[in-house]
Amino acid sequence: MEYHGGNIYEHNESVIDFSSNINPLGVPQCFKHALFESIRDFSVYPDREYMKLRQNVARYIGNISVDNIIPGNGAVDIIYRALEAMEYSNLYISRPTFSEYKRAGEKAKMEVQEIDIYKPEYEGVNLESLIESIKEQSVVLLCNPNNPTGTLIEKSEFLELLKNLQKTKSFLIIDEAFIEFAPKFKDASMVEYIRQYDNLLIIRAATKFFGMPGIRLGYGITSNVELIKSIERNMEPWSVNTAAEIAASCIFDDKEYINATLDWIQSERSYLYEKLIEINGLKVYKSNSNFLFLKLLDEKIDAYELQKKLFEYNILIRLPKGFNGVSRYNFRIAIKDRINNDVLISSLKDILETNNTQVTLL
Repeated sequence: MEYHGGNIYEHNESVIDFSSNINPLGVPQCFKHALFESIRDFSVYPDREYMKLRQNVARYIGNISVDNIIPGNGAVDIIYRALEAMEYSNLYISRPTFSEYKRAGEKAKMEVQEIDIYKPEYEGVNLESLIESIKEQSVVLLCNPNNPTGTLIEKSEFLELLKNLQKTKSFLIIDEAFIEFAPKFKDASMVEYIRQYDNLLIIRAATKFFGMPGIRLGYGITSNVELIKSIERNMEPWSVNTAAEIAASCIFDDKEYINATLDWIQSERSYLYEKLIEINGLKVYKSNSNFLFLKLLDEKIDAYELQKKLFEYNILIRLPKGFNGVSRYNFRIAIKDRINNDVLISSLKDILETNNTQVTLL
């Protein structure tokens, strides 16, 4: 099993969990009310077609048909099922990125190629090396914004990539699990090009933005109906449970929660970044998501040792294992509310400035 964040069960469950990049506003109140009102729904099986769920997603996304949506047990579930359904020989992913992509490709018996596409400081991409490497009938899987670097790929770059993939009869999967945290996220998403390109699958997760990872709800969006049918054939019956159906009935319409989240991420992302770059011994990369990627500059301490020290402050961070192409000096932290962010800032100062490390500003 791959390493993931949020494993508070191996530690004191009262830790401040900076390893799991989940909305700190928590579960929307609308879901709490809907769950209570719909408790009787648990006495019957979910709809095998998930029609109401897909209708709610379609309304939230806008300008797509319910026939373009495939729900699943989280975004990762859709990724695994899609790669198994495509039956292509090659998978291209970026480095660094989420390690489940490689694992999913290998499980689908694909040859996985990891390509360095990120510019220095992870503030952009250079897709030429990727485009030049792609063989006929391949799949390219990219995370946007990328996990763990927070890098956002521009639409123009994706469009150039899609045109080249059409020439090689290849497919693009974009994992947009964190897209709602990106600045002007509706403009950043590639959803509007679904109808134009049938070699495009976009994957979303309802659980990150809406602060409810325990509700496993992800969905894929594509105009390729044959791919949707093939994915459905690979899925077990009732892959989405009733609780997730109930969540989908209300969270996408919760404007108050959505607006509060957008206000929070815009404020706290810049606040936490500005405070962290003042700490000796840290290199902090700018992010377009709800997490920050960092590097320890003093090789006397790595991320694993830092985590041990942070346990004394009741703090859990995301270690480099679980991501390909990163060093033991890299780690990731979630962006939380102001109180918890200040606790992290103070704790890192206590630990790192005691070691007389040097500061690097980006």
